[in-house]
Amino acid sequence: MKSLVFTSIQEALDAIRKNNDKGYVLFSNVEKILELSKMVKANVVLCSTAGEYGKNGYEEGIISGFEYELDQAEVVEILYPPIKSVSKLKEAYSKVKNNSNAFALLLCDGLTGMEESIITTFYFADDNFKIIGGSAGDNLKFKETFIYIGGKKVHSVAIFYNAQRRTSLIKENIYEPSGKRLLVTAADTINRTVKTFNKVPASIEYARVLGVTEENLPNMFMNNPLGKIYKDDVVIASPMKVNADKSITFYCQVIPNTFVEVLKPIDPDEQVKRTLGRLPFKPSFIFSVHCILRSLKFKEEKLWKNIDKEIISCCSNTTGFISYGEQYYKAHANQTMVMLIVE
Repeated sequence: MKSLVFTSIQEALDAIRKNNDKGYVLFSNVEKILELSKMVKANVVLCSTAGEYGKNGYEEGIISGFEYELDQAEVVEILYPPIKSVSKLKEAYSKVKNNSNAFALLLCDGLTGMEESIITTFYFADDNFKIIGGSAGDNLKFKETFIYIGGKKVHSVAIFYNAQRRTSLIKENIYEPSGKRLLVTAADTINRTVKTFNKVPASIEYARVLGVTEENLPNMFMNNPLGKIYKDDVVIASPMKVNADKSITFYCQVIPNTFVEVLKPIDPDEQVKRTLGRLPFKPSFIFSVHCILRSLKFKEEKLWKNIDKEIISCCSNTTGFISYGEQYYKAHANQTMVMLIVE
């Protein structure tokens, strides 16, 4: 796999046309994705973003992505609702399931809140099968996100890679449990809304455990999201907004009758060093997805430069994008970096 960075649509098209026998996954802003969709064929998958990641690190307005051998992968459109795509997903999975290096790249629509429904359509896959991905973005306009297979607009897409080199998935949180827990006592799972924690209206109880006023609670969301316990791991759930009835809407589902951890931030510079220091092998290729909320924090605190330096020094053949949510195995997370490494 080879990472790609283009500064213009024409530059991207020239490169693709020179190597039409390759497969491509490209990421850019809505405007560039819409233009590219008019001019590419089915060997190109396009996904709109909230920022791009490439050999120079985090950038906005470029076209990032990677190329791969077409015979290594199978592209499967995911319909709406995703249950309609189960048979095709199952068929593609059956071709790679015995390869421990195989993985699926899952790109989801970023605004319909269907990520959990899409992930559950992979019920047939072994829990250890590698699924990595992100939700398409539209640079914080929250109007419409775009995914294309060639010139065909699709809801979501899964690309199954029959990789021949060793692969590994990495997840990085820049938050840790604060020692405070909340019990979700009432929630609307489908609409990703928590009504009560500990049988108290959600915003009242969340503010109480943080020691802040209800009015100030939304200002705490960036640095104090919640952590869902998932197989001895913490999966971050980011609060979106406080509603008039004191319920809180999240960017992912929070399940009733479960405990969630109140999280606190840790040093991102030190954490990325720890993450990269624990890689199981030296990568020849890195694909990373960074949550928009993580990116906003890095921009606000001027951290991107240091993060970029660590990742690129680990492997210059790196690519990725800024997402509206992250997919890691069979979990949907927020405020996270997920990373695929290939030996």
